[in-house]
Amino acid sequence: MRRPFLWWLALLAVLMAWPLVASEYRVFQAGVIASTAIMALGLVIVTGVAGQVSLAQAAFSAIGAYGAALLATKLGVPAYFGIPLAAALAGVAGYGLGLASLRLGGHYLALVTMAMTAIVQVGLTHWETLTGGALGLMVPPLTVAGKELTSGFALYYVVVPVAFALFLGVSNLMASRLGRVFAALRQSEVALQTLGINVLHYKALAFALSGALGAVGGGLQGLQTTFLDPHGFGIIESVVLVAVIIIGGFRSIPGAVLGSAVFVLIPELLGGFQAYKGVVWAVLLLLMIVLFPGGLAGAGAALAARLRPNAGAAR
Repeated sequence: MRRPFLWWLALLAVLMAWPLVASEYRVFQAGVIASTAIMALGLVIVTGVAGQVSLAQAAFSAIGAYGAALLATKLGVPAYFGIPLAAALAGVAGYGLGLASLRLGGHYLALVTMAMTAIVQVGLTHWETLTGGALGLMVPPLTVAGKELTSGFALYYVVVPVAFALFLGVSNLMASRLGRVFAALRQSEVALQTLGINVLHYKALAFALSGALGAVGGGLQGLQTTFLDPHGFGIIESVVLVAVIIIGGFRSIPGAVLGSAVFVLIPELLGGFQAYKGVVWAVLLLLMIVLFPGGLAGAGAALAARLRPNAGAAR
């Protein structure tokens, strides 16, 4: 029990020291990776662990981003209250979506979640008096003790600790009874029903957790980008988030970070070949599915397992 705690403590120390040795741009990138990873973490729970196909993560992130921004602009609610409120709303919406999944599965469930994303995006685009419509919405900066936090450094020390706390909480949650029920839900709903477990409730709960995490990630990323465009919360963005967890590791909590890092860094690695970003992303996704079904996290674990016996033999 003590060793995992020390690993988490060491990771926190490294994360807090990173801005001291990195440039403003790198720190901003790390913050965007963290907020993206929170959204991807929700998909790891509902799709990777619980086995429920979801293309609604962009809709949940839109609820978090727009919800927190509108609470700030219309009611003066600061982001540190607005984001949790928006996350609670997204959690309720996710639970309702899970209840709607009764007798649905596979591609039928995917279509329902896709429809939710389309409905949310259409609402954001056409409700101009509230959301600004297709022109988008400016996000008020986070203000703490009368000081606006706008720099990459300042927001890093907001986003990354929140991401760290959420990843730690989800890691513990997946090791609990609830996590085991989610895993069993993926393997056999019929077996759970024979044990007297309310399958529908747990499916809805997985969607609720996914929705809340998506909203937190969306709200934090809204603070980083400072502007919200309804075109950035569509079906394509939901599919991209699914690709993120496939590349990182479908059922791996660290995989959400690895996949998010790949997603954020690919545009920079391509340089002047941005037009080929979609092709590179598709090829990478295909290679992962064929060669490394466990994603980057699974490939890393396999490599570590291979090196361990060799290291023992060398000694």
